[in-house]
Amino acid sequence: MNKPSRTPGICRIDQPEKHNHGFFVRVQRRGKIHSAFFTDCSHGGRKQALAAAQQHRRKLLAKLGLPKQRSRRWWAELPRRKGSSGIVGVQRMVDWRSWPLRTYWRATWSPKPYVVRRKMFSVKKLGAKKARRLAIRARLAGVRSMQ
Repeated sequence: MNKPSRTPGICRIDQPEKHNHGFFVRVQRRGKIHSAFFTDCSHGGRKQALAAAQQHRRKLLAKLGLPKQRSRRWWAELPRRKGSSGIVGVQRMVDWRSWPLRTYWRATWSPKPYVVRRKMFSVKKLGAKKARRLAIRARLAGVRSMQ
């Protein structure tokens, strides 16, 4: 596993072709991104620019507060782009690699970190409505079983 950064939310930017050297601070809360750039030149060197960026980040965190820790289940149920089912993690799939084409509904979830589970329901065997309903049911059961 990676070692945590000593300066989370702060990254170094070096673009010699644009004479752009400094530290970029970024903090996001409630969908709004707060950012600032601290150049080496205007702060008297690399160390001073980093210190100014760290101080700015501390002020932002004091003002905005720490982020809320969300559960994996909360992230799994977060609405994303509109799919064909209207349910996150349930998609209608067509397998173009086989002939005749196979159509099925697929439910996807992650019971543990770095583990993905999928369950597929054939439209040919079950019918479109039943396959969709079973995929939605499998997704909901999978999300309930998440750690």
